[in-house]
Amino acid sequence: MVHLIKTNEVADLSRPISGHIDDKKINTYIRESEDIDLKSSLGDVLLMDIRSNPEKYDDLLNGGEYEDKCGYKHTFAGLKRALAYYSYARIVKNNDINVTRFGVTFKDDDYSDKVSVKERILAYNDAFSIADKYLHECVLFLSENKDKYPLYRGIGKVKANRIKFRTIGD
Repeated sequence: MVHLIKTNEVADLSRPISGHIDDKKINTYIRESEDIDLKSSLGDVLLMDIRSNPEKYDDLLNGGEYEDKCGYKHTFAGLKRALAYYSYARIVKNNDINVTRFGVTFKDDDYSDKVSVKERILAYNDAFSIADKYLHECVLFLSENKDKYPLYRGIGKVKANRIKFRTIGD
């Protein structure tokens, strides 16, 4: 399956991450983000067409400027940036978890310090809220340009498909 972004674009379009993270893991997070977060807001048909014909969707993928029906100008970052932030959030939440033949393990060594669960959850929630904002901008763009994007059948809303983590106490 062809993804809307490449593994190196996650760091380029969101926040810096280590170059030592396995590309297979990053691709898994990209796939999950497309299938769970983008599909629910764009719809199956539009997402499949974007994957098959990305050249038709350059504005939507890369963002830009547009004018709404009232004549107001808007800017938006594009689907690639939203997808990068969704993927980044999943990396923050899951990356040091490994499933081995001995069970679920956490990567750790003598030269690194673990961040607390609370800090990790805050970073995860922050990245997801940014991704939601970018996706919402894309959905507004699609709603204003339904004549150019007839496969979009939404009503201009982003469906939240995630669990919110809240920390209690320290």
